[in-house]
Amino acid sequence: MQPVAVVWFKKDLRVSDHAALSRAAERGPVLPLYIYEPEQLGHEEFAGHHLTYLNECLHDLSARLARLGAPLVIRYGEAVEVLEALSREVTVGSLWAHQETGNGVSFARDLRVHAWARARGIPFYEPPQQGVIRRMVNRDGWADAWEERMSAPPLPVPALRGVAGTPASLGVLDHAALRVPLGRRVIPQGGEAAAHDILESFLQRRGRDYMWAMSSPLTAEDACSRLSAPLAFGTVSARTVLLATRQALARAVAEQDAQWERSLRSFESRLHWRDHFIQRLESEPRMEFENLNRAYDGLREPHWNEEYFQRWQEGQTGYPLIDATMRMLRATGWLNFRMRAMLVSFAAQHLWLHWRRPGLFLARQWLDNEPGIHWSQMQMQSGTVGINRSRIYSPTRQAREQDPDGEFIRRWVPELAGVPAPHIWRPWELPPLAARGLGLRLGRDYPYPVVDEHAPAREAHRRLQAVRDTPLFAAEARRVYALHGSRKKAVIRAEREKKGLPPRPERPSARRSPLPRRHPMSDQPNLFDTADTQPPVQLPHDWGAVLHDEISRPSFRRLLEFVEEQRRTATVYPPPEDVFTALRLTSYQDAKVLILGQDPYHGAGQAHGLAFSVRRGVRVPPSLRNIYQELKEDVGVTPPRHGNLEAWAERGVLLLNAVLTVREGEPNSHAGQGWEDFTDAVIRALNAKEQRVVFVLWGAYARKKKKLVTAPQHVVIESGHPSPLSVRHFAGTRPFSAVNRALQEAGEEAVDWSLPQ
Repeated sequence: MQPVAVVWFKKDLRVSDHAALSRAAERGPVLPLYIYEPEQLGHEEFAGHHLTYLNECLHDLSARLARLGAPLVIRYGEAVEVLEALSREVTVGSLWAHQETGNGVSFARDLRVHAWARARGIPFYEPPQQGVIRRMVNRDGWADAWEERMSAPPLPVPALRGVAGTPASLGVLDHAALRVPLGRRVIPQGGEAAAHDILESFLQRRGRDYMWAMSSPLTAEDACSRLSAPLAFGTVSARTVLLATRQALARAVAEQDAQWERSLRSFESRLHWRDHFIQRLESEPRMEFENLNRAYDGLREPHWNEEYFQRWQEGQTGYPLIDATMRMLRATGWLNFRMRAMLVSFAAQHLWLHWRRPGLFLARQWLDNEPGIHWSQMQMQSGTVGINRSRIYSPTRQAREQDPDGEFIRRWVPELAGVPAPHIWRPWELPPLAARGLGLRLGRDYPYPVVDEHAPAREAHRRLQAVRDTPLFAAEARRVYALHGSRKKAVIRAEREKKGLPPRPERPSARRSPLPRRHPMSDQPNLFDTADTQPPVQLPHDWGAVLHDEISRPSFRRLLEFVEEQRRTATVYPPPEDVFTALRLTSYQDAKVLILGQDPYHGAGQAHGLAFSVRRGVRVPPSLRNIYQELKEDVGVTPPRHGNLEAWAERGVLLLNAVLTVREGEPNSHAGQGWEDFTDAVIRALNAKEQRVVFVLWGAYARKKKKLVTAPQHVVIESGHPSPLSVRHFAGTRPFSAVNRALQEAGEEAVDWSLPQ
């Protein structure tokens, strides 16, 4: 009997970009196999709507494989027992399946299958289907490895040769046959065809408003990609989605459609983010059951409150937005990310519930349940990871901001249908006569809040902070960061070695930075600053509005935490009040020239927030002396004895460094921490201006930013860096006159390059 390649389908229910299927097809006859596994069907995370969706996927997959000439064989039972029985019907020459990062049951099952295959001498091949990497010991180089794997072109649908006398198949089994209760949720269509339709509709129509519409439950249903379930069941590969997104992004850039461009860039980052979190579970499977940071063990376990848990999962907490989102989830199996995070934060912080039981409950509700993302987020929002800021969402503030008219709340909490804003967000504050006039009996028709909004959140902060102050936390945080932290550490280290700089000293702890002062009109407790509150800094002039999305990102807040931590343990330049001097002296509206530096001067008293500029009374640095020499030869300006360039900044020349802070005596020491993302956003914002902006890029580092300048009305002037090491590539380039010619050609006023003597 001719050996066959058994392709075991699990969460990869498609035929396109299917590495296991394609590589098996190269070996000879293929036998596609799907196994209904009782231990998964009866798992605490599995529910009826999952089976409904799964069966739709199997119907689609079975039809596609039949057309390719290799019908799908469907069996029921424990995986090893099914494979053993199948091996008595056909000669199994090899077993193929994609790598899976699933729950603990699937992990143990895969170990058993590997042992079975080894015992019978059957090669078991598991090619990856996403950017998750097995047996990683730390995250150094992970981002580069992800890009290399995910940027490869998707595989085409292979030609298949089926097995003569295909073994019997049970076919797709319904809920009754599998003894799974029928789910009543309203869910989308499953299958590969439906997945590609969803992808196409998002990239051609729905995704245009993704960037601003994904947070509110009013707009997220349509504006979000809705690809999470297809990705979780594998009816479309992440690589296919990434390639299609990048193709759409290229079109948006070519067409100068800034709104599409921003949304697609944001979505692309989410695809990277998806694998980043799944990698956590792959690298440390115990996080499904235990605190990732063991310093938090025992923190919540003694405080379990069953009444709180029941009211939370039934949508009866008394907080309208919490209850509305929970009821929507139970009806549809889907929520947008912010509402998911808010639900978990409320359970973990306000109700002080340990994350495990709420996590199992939510896993049963999500149609798109992906264990790696789910358990990572359960721990992140509960604050038990220790390398991220914990988020404590204000349920009433979220209601006011995300549902300003109460439309979403009234849809899912009909008891409050007659309550107007602002009482729709805080119905317990309704005067009794007003409530009776609306036909609402608080405490009977709709419950009073299960807990006070602010006091439990303050107590949660106190408890979490007490853990962070322990020696065990510091040791655990370093371990967690090494294995799971998202960073570009390997790249930064290589750059330091190339420049002959010593290794950075390891920071002794991961203590959180001091908290910002609470705004007196805010109803958000003065706890951990979060991505859903006001931005952590107030940028000067109109930059605050232009860069609002960027400075509201959790990554920007983490950057500010890093800088604050550095200031406690080392001298950092420039001082805090001068970090954003460039934006203070040059408004977005007035900016017509950008001169880009790399990072601030690292000597005492030099840096004051402007690229290449130093304070009066400080010796003029060598690079600036070369700039002054070129200034004199180019436009005849006599250089002053000082190195202060504030006069240029006040005339519309944005003197911006790519990195805005630095440790004393250690050039480029804050590179790779997040400043580049912020300053890239500044460049993109200038690129979006209708008026001409001249971008002056000196040196290899600055010239890499040329790719961010895509609008045709702008002009890029580039040359070598004015540093003494490369001045021969700078001298004689006449940048100042070139800037003025470019501005005058566009009808703008030339820059007065003179400086006060």
